[in-house]
Amino acid sequence: MSSIAGHAAAGITAYLCCNRRACAPSRWAVVPFAFLAVCPDLDYLAVWLLGYAASPRITHSLLFALVASLLVHRLTRRPASARLPTAWLLAASLSHPLMDLLVGAHPVPLLWPIGAQVAVPVGVLPSAGALSAGNYYLWRNLIIELGVLLPPFALAVAASRHATPRRVLAWAVGIAPVWAAFLIGSLALAR
Repeated sequence: MSSIAGHAAAGITAYLCCNRRACAPSRWAVVPFAFLAVCPDLDYLAVWLLGYAASPRITHSLLFALVASLLVHRLTRRPASARLPTAWLLAASLSHPLMDLLVGAHPVPLLWPIGAQVAVPVGVLPSAGALSAGNYYLWRNLIIELGVLLPPFALAVAASRHATPRRVLAWAVGIAPVWAAFLIGSLALAR
C-alpha cells in the first residue's frame, strides 16, 4: 500500500486543481479532499483495535470511492463549501485505490462486488513499509514515493491553473531527470 503522506498529497492535489478559481472558498475545504484520499485505510482501525481484518477490503473499491464522494459532497453542502465539485471529490477518493494498485504488491478489489481483485505485474510506487520510526525502509520508501508522485501532482496543479505551456514544459524538462531517477529506483525495489 501507499503511504498516508502519498495519499494525503493526492487529496491536496485534487483540492488545488479544483481551487484554481476559488470553487472552494475556504481553506478548510481541503479537509474533505484529504479525508477522501486517506479514508479507505480507516479499515485498519478495525484491525488494530478489534483484530478484525476484512477481506476483501471493500474500502478500496470503485463503488466505495463513489459512495464516499457523494456522501462527503452531500455533507458539505453548506454555504462555506457549497461549491465543492463532485468530480474533484471523486478524483481524490479514487486516488487511493489506484495508488495502492500501483504499488503492485497486493491485488486491490477495485471492481467489488462484481469482480475479482485487480493486480498489476509491476510496482510503480514503493510499499509504505512497517510503521515504526526506526524503520529505515519506511523512510527510504517514503522519499522514493514522494519523488515519484510530487512532480506529476505539481504538473497537474500547474495545468489546472493555466500556467503557460512554455513554463510547464521548462519545469517538466528540468525535473524529469530527478523524477526518472526516483521512478527507476522504485521499479528496482523487490516486491
